[in-house]
Amino acid sequence: MLEECAPAPDGDFERILVGQSARTRQILRLIQKLGRSRWPVLLLGETGTGKEVVARSIHNVLGQGPFVTIDCSALVGPLMESELFGHVKGAFTNAVANKIGLIEAANGGTAFLDEIGELPLDLQAKLLRVLQENDKLEIIRVVGGG
Repeated sequence: MLEECAPAPDGDFERILVGQSARTRQILRLIQKLGRSRWPVLLLGETGTGKEVVARSIHNVLGQGPFVTIDCSALVGPLMESELFGHVKGAFTNAVANKIGLIEAANGGTAFLDEIGELPLDLQAKLLRVLQENDKLEIIRVVGGG
């Protein structure tokens, strides 16, 4: 019996994704191919179908940098932009120190944006610009920054 596996966080081929069907082998080959590239990847599927498992598997092919899960449905109110892009001290009430955003925290690794459709359209547009600039984090403007 042939078992195909995706790499685990420690780089070993642990049984994170296991299967022997032609479709599973195709998905595992695609994970390997995507994991060796630096392209943004869009994973679609219902809740519980394993999108984050696949995202982690893609990240773990090379295992470079952090894997940061960003639950966009949990970002609420006026601080959404600050959570994603960071802020400088004094940018708003209770901004007592500089804070890096979740996108910058994933620099050199993978930002998994879960439930991205829950973000307001203006914030989605800013995230699209980050993706289009392809790893050029200098385009991120922190809240309260110049």
